[in-house]
Amino acid sequence: MADALVSAVLEQLTTIILEGARQKVRLIKGAQQEIDKVKRNLESIRAFLDDAEEREIRNKSIKLWLHRLKEASLDLEDVLDGWNTALLEWKMNKAQNSVSVLQKKVCHFISCFCFRRVVKLHGFSVQIKKINGRLDEIAKQKDRYSFVPREIRQPQIQPERETTSFVDGSVIHGRDEVKKRIIGHLLCGSNEESSDFLLQTISIVGMGGIGKTALAQILYNDDQIKAHFDKRVWVCVSDVFDEARVARAIIIELEDLDPTAVLHLNSLPLQSLLKRICGFLGGKKFFLVLDDVWTEDGNSWDSLKQTFKHGAPGSRILVTTRKDPVVQMMESSHVFPLEELSQEVCWSILSQIAFINRDKKQCSDLNDIGWKIARKCKGLPLAAKTLGSLLRYKRTREEWKDVLDNEIWTSEMTRKDIFAPLLLSYYDLPSAIRQRFLYCAIFPKDFEIWRYLVIQHWMAQGYLNSSSNAEMELVGREYFDYLAARSFFQDFERLEDGSIFKCKMHDIVHDFVLFLTESDFATKKVASGENSTVELQSEARHLTVMVAERTTFPASIYGTEKLRSVLNVLKNGIPDEIGQLMHLRHLNISYNENMKKLPEAICELCNLLSLDLNGCYSLEELPDGIGKLINLRFFRAAGCFALTWCPKSMGRLTSLRELVEVNIRVDHNDPKEFCTGDLEKLCHLRRLWVKFIGYSIDADEVRRARLHDKIHLQEMKIDLDQNMDERYAVETLNLPSNLNVQFWTSYSGPYC
Repeated sequence: MADALVSAVLEQLTTIILEGARQKVRLIKGAQQEIDKVKRNLESIRAFLDDAEEREIRNKSIKLWLHRLKEASLDLEDVLDGWNTALLEWKMNKAQNSVSVLQKKVCHFISCFCFRRVVKLHGFSVQIKKINGRLDEIAKQKDRYSFVPREIRQPQIQPERETTSFVDGSVIHGRDEVKKRIIGHLLCGSNEESSDFLLQTISIVGMGGIGKTALAQILYNDDQIKAHFDKRVWVCVSDVFDEARVARAIIIELEDLDPTAVLHLNSLPLQSLLKRICGFLGGKKFFLVLDDVWTEDGNSWDSLKQTFKHGAPGSRILVTTRKDPVVQMMESSHVFPLEELSQEVCWSILSQIAFINRDKKQCSDLNDIGWKIARKCKGLPLAAKTLGSLLRYKRTREEWKDVLDNEIWTSEMTRKDIFAPLLLSYYDLPSAIRQRFLYCAIFPKDFEIWRYLVIQHWMAQGYLNSSSNAEMELVGREYFDYLAARSFFQDFERLEDGSIFKCKMHDIVHDFVLFLTESDFATKKVASGENSTVELQSEARHLTVMVAERTTFPASIYGTEKLRSVLNVLKNGIPDEIGQLMHLRHLNISYNENMKKLPEAICELCNLLSLDLNGCYSLEELPDGIGKLINLRFFRAAGCFALTWCPKSMGRLTSLRELVEVNIRVDHNDPKEFCTGDLEKLCHLRRLWVKFIGYSIDADEVRRARLHDKIHLQEMKIDLDQNMDERYAVETLNLPSNLNVQFWTSYSGPYC
């Protein structure tokens, strides 16, 4: 990751110089020399970073050295951000016919160490000089470690036939006997149970990575189970047992709700949700899987359990957990502890993956080493799967021997048995892909990761630099598939062509990512009724806020000055102070059920690249100044049903690549509303979903929009007024001939 970070900083330094030259901005005396010195320092260090990262697991001094380098690089990014922000503010004022000249307008910048502290332009040089002093010391210290320079590895993307040959999650090894026993308990006894039956709960318990969820999935999809039960429901509970969230998840599966109905569920109190479940389950024999339960609080479970008793005799609940107290709290009638797999079974899992596309002789030559490696799996199927995915791309016996003899196996850093195989796979990744992988720490456990959205996250953070947006998306897909092929992702959902569009991360892999990212990523949970003040470590760059039902977003968050992304999960409202996060690239405030107006302060986030408002169904108004977000690439407002119009200034968002579900007036050019003609300068659009407002389409506005010139536009969805004909709309809009246009009457896609 350090190499990717240093490379990004070097690229940003080059951009600063080129942009300054383009805008005819001269750095004050001394600043240019300091920038040149920074580049020399970073370039002298960069070649040694691969060796340093692999050695940090056994040398705490090197680990500390890398940490200092990372912090200096991130602080340098923040300083450069201040300079870029000053340029952006000047350009915005220039566009608004400001009478200021550049040298006066850029005589300040935002310090990376203090919110909105205005300093003289020479402060830029001073801050660079301070960081240079740190880099000087870091560069000198590297010599004491005798690092070996290495050529920077670029990701070698495998041919399509390999990148899509992901591990089959429907196959499970070494669990046939326990599977048979559990199915016996799930199917038996329904005829003998009375109407006041005691609902049976069956628990699968075992350590992380042992295969509990995989076994539960096999049981859930078994043909006998499908035929035996009237209804099957799967809920991933995870470490926060939120009764309302679990109840909603059950209703969504039971009733197969569309997105509009799902949004309505968010406004219902727990009691209403439970009554709805009672009504649906009455007299039906159901099978409920509660996966990954952590809570030991019986009170959290009691109300739900009473609800489930309205089902028919023979209904069953299956629980997976790592904790014995959970088994007791759930009053399990049958408990199945999962033991470690034998070495033979681990080798079977490992070899099945590692030997893909090898002939018999190659397999025979590697059998003896592979058997020894299988012993290091310690009976964990996740470890076997991870090592198999790693060895699959090691073609020679020497490479397999390197894996067997690697010092990671005895490192103190591998505090969990499962972390050693994951570390081996992690260090086998090119540095650029390591950075993309570690960013996934921002997603909570059991989060559904949509491929195109994680790619947009990477783009917003500047991880996919390329000459065009199309190339960035293609590279992002290749990196995503690269990680999937090495078992860092799982639970794939695929399109018709076999490509993955959604996945999850195993909770052990998620623990591993958090372990590696340490203080960079912060997750803050705000419980109901809790004091809504959150304090972050000063090093935090990415924040996930998990707010309990009907609890407001924290009124104050301290230590936010360096944040680059905010993901708000289960939340209400957003404070005006959000406008102070000058470094922010990605902001997800979706599903804020009570937010009626987006704070005007958001318009101050001129570095923002991605804004997600999906599911804010009470949102009625966007700020007039939203056009100030001139760097914004992705804007999503799916499910914002109360938002009936958008401000005119959206036509100034010339960097937009994706504009999802916004209202656009088509019958005339309104002085306040976003209209058809305002699309004129949005030349980079690739994805456009709009709802037409008006009874007809103004031809003059269509000509002004120049939709036929939008050569990058790949997808357009239109929600027509009920009085407007589809054929008339297509002919009048004069769209590109190769553009696929779809029509819909209300939002029917995933809120993602």
